[in-house]
Amino acid sequence: SGSVGEGSLASAANTRPIVVMELGAAASTSRYGRLLSRGAPAGSLLNGEWLRVDADLVAHPRYVRRDVPELHLFYTGSAWRIVRGSDDPSGELLAEAVSAALHPATVGVSGWSLLEAEKGAVRHCPEYEMVCDGPNTELQPFLMEELGRDFFLRVQLTRKVVWFVCPATGNVYHSA
Repeated sequence: SGSVGEGSLASAANTRPIVVMELGAAASTSRYGRLLSRGAPAGSLLNGEWLRVDADLVAHPRYVRRDVPELHLFYTGSAWRIVRGSDDPSGELLAEAVSAALHPATVGVSGWSLLEAEKGAVRHCPEYEMVCDGPNTELQPFLMEELGRDFFLRVQLTRKVVWFVCPATGNVYHSA
């Protein structure tokens, strides 16, 4: 990785600060990146955009579906889960990925299992995935919190260059 910018992002042109929005008793950290889920059967509530609902940068992040806020995505200590109704394991389980990933977008390829409502059982769904989407440019780079702190350890990059902000220095770098 090489440096592509100098100084902090706060001084860079065309950048905007992290926005913290209130969502109930929790806060949501957002910027340029969006967490998207895709690959569930057509019409499933599991496909869509997720909003982070905590500002804790040390723990595993927690999310709600943007347009279906009763769906919660969180880490249990051994698995990422999507549940309906409650932001703890007591909610109705809709999807699960047993993984040590620090972020849902860094869960391994084909790591998710989804609830088959008609059978009442969880089934492996290799098509389902969580991805971080955004402009991905030098002026609009991802934060490591958006990609997942373990992104460069767990995600296999092929030809795609990823622009990101170094959390220690605030400098912008790319993965090439």
